[in-house]
Amino acid sequence: MQIYTGIAFGTSFVKVKKRELGIIITPSKTFKPVKYFREVPCCLDNGAFTAWRLGYPFQEDLFKFTMEKCYDLRIKLNFIVCPDMVAGGIRSLDFSMKWATGPFLTAHRLALVVQDGMGPVDLTEDILSHFTHIFIGGTVGWKWDTAEEWATFAKEKGKKLHIGQAGKKEAREKAERIGADSIDSTSLIRNASHEFWNLPEDAGNAINTDAQ
Repeated sequence: MQIYTGIAFGTSFVKVKKRELGIIITPSKTFKPVKYFREVPCCLDNGAFTAWRLGYPFQEDLFKFTMEKCYDLRIKLNFIVCPDMVAGGIRSLDFSMKWATGPFLTAHRLALVVQDGMGPVDLTEDILSHFTHIFIGGTVGWKWDTAEEWATFAKEKGKKLHIGQAGKKEAREKAERIGADSIDSTSLIRNASHEFWNLPEDAGNAINTDAQ
């Protein structure tokens, strides 16, 4: 199972690489991607959760700015997280589809974030045809209450499964148990937490399907 942590530099990046972790690149004008990120698996977040948590609307320009920086540096992205609305249910799905059928129509590794109020029944074959990944987002309780159902659905539909904000040991263990392909936790690196520094050196390599 591939573990993506937050943007890392210097000694922290060395440890990320040694542990075969990846980096989930989150939109920011302060912490920009750098060339050596090409040495580890990377994916691109859209920044919707950060904006929502701080009380702001989706920062479209910042998202595009960060994506352009990744492109300029030729950083290979295992997937791009399609813009969504945190806890937005069907409104989030409609918002994501406007991107998937518009600006991101040609993106061939795209993750659909599923949110509170959405279920597998809402994802038609036409919708799924635009995505390679199902990303379980939403509020903490809903995420873990529905995670196994989404894991089964993703496997049936031939989609990779990613679970957001799963840095705690119990969350990582559950994600691996239900067959998630990848998880992320920016807190591992942001807080220089005990959890991060004591991850086994092959922590990112249990499944590691996205790192190929």
